[in-house]
Amino acid sequence: MFENLKKKYQDIFGKEPEILVRAPGRVNLIGEHTDYQGGYVFPIAVDRYIYCLGSRREDRKLEIYSFNYDQFVEADLKKIAYSHRFPWANYVFGVVKSLGEKGIEISGAEMLVGGDVPIGGGLSSSAALEISTATFLQKLSETTLTPLEVVKLAQKAENEFVGVSCGIMDQFSSYLCKKGHGLLLRCKDLEFQHVPLNLGKNIILLVDTKKERRLSASEYNERVKALKKVINTLKRKGMELEYLVDVRKEELLNLRGELDKVAFQRALHVVEENERVLKAVDYLREGKIDDFGNLLYQSHESLATLYEVSCEELDFIVDFSKNFEGVKGARLTGAGFGGCALVLLEEEAIEDFEKALRVKYSYRFGKTPEFYRVFSVNGAYYEYLRNKSTFPLS
Repeated sequence: MFENLKKKYQDIFGKEPEILVRAPGRVNLIGEHTDYQGGYVFPIAVDRYIYCLGSRREDRKLEIYSFNYDQFVEADLKKIAYSHRFPWANYVFGVVKSLGEKGIEISGAEMLVGGDVPIGGGLSSSAALEISTATFLQKLSETTLTPLEVVKLAQKAENEFVGVSCGIMDQFSSYLCKKGHGLLLRCKDLEFQHVPLNLGKNIILLVDTKKERRLSASEYNERVKALKKVINTLKRKGMELEYLVDVRKEELLNLRGELDKVAFQRALHVVEENERVLKAVDYLREGKIDDFGNLLYQSHESLATLYEVSCEELDFIVDFSKNFEGVKGARLTGAGFGGCALVLLEEEAIEDFEKALRVKYSYRFGKTPEFYRVFSVNGAYYEYLRNKSTFPLS
């Protein structure tokens, strides 16, 4: 992939790039829609990447080419504004804006961005683009930021500039995950630990529904507001808290009569999902793969019925997997509304599973799903291409 990107950069800009940054996408094994309530998540970084490569300019101008969209954008660093014409560019612009608000003066640049993280597939290509952009610009400008500063800056870009109220999990995992491990992260205080993935002979398979997932303020932010309603009710009851991660299930059940049905269901999912994450980590440590897989099914059921972020295609894949020999568990991964389902299954069962699902899914929905076998990798790194030195960032 990199060689194709490098050649395209040479074609567009007429020279060799100076710096390369590679940031991975992520798959959240369990712990969905908990991060923006300070909760527990358990992602891995996967072997699909967004690259940012480029060179310094002496003026205050950005020239950005998107390999995946085959689009070229120019911008003045002093006049960064939201682009309705090129939505992908807003993830770059948001990082530029956040750097400026932090008092960091970046140089102009010629940039090429692109990669093989499926767009809209729930693998957080947006966070990978933000992390790669932030790392590229700070290295190009010879500015040093701590990992946490980079992660928070990238999240701010998506929250405040793009307008999606995401939590910090996606950016955190793209930057700080470790190969062969899951990242147990408590988003409230960003305490984390790397947990070995004791999956045995099982493989993580992603099934792309090929249903476009439009993660926007209308759907995502509605759920954020519902959870805030629950928090405000708890505060009126005298509880001092900021996030639902601090709420026990019994406390929430006691409020059932004072909350509307939708707000209660949203909160119940979050509280129970936090419990599932901690159980899942324990099961992995103990090598209890079947129990871990059952939690994946429970998570999907909750996301479908309580949080209501599944769709017919995702439900079909999960239901199909329940009756297929060798499958341990399955659920939607990412924000939902489309994108990918995660299936944990024995390696020897993968080919038969893909073949059988492809036939039934195509017959049911008139489109063919795509399959990605993914493996955990380290977080982002950068490379000075002129002297071939590489620098892991995690």
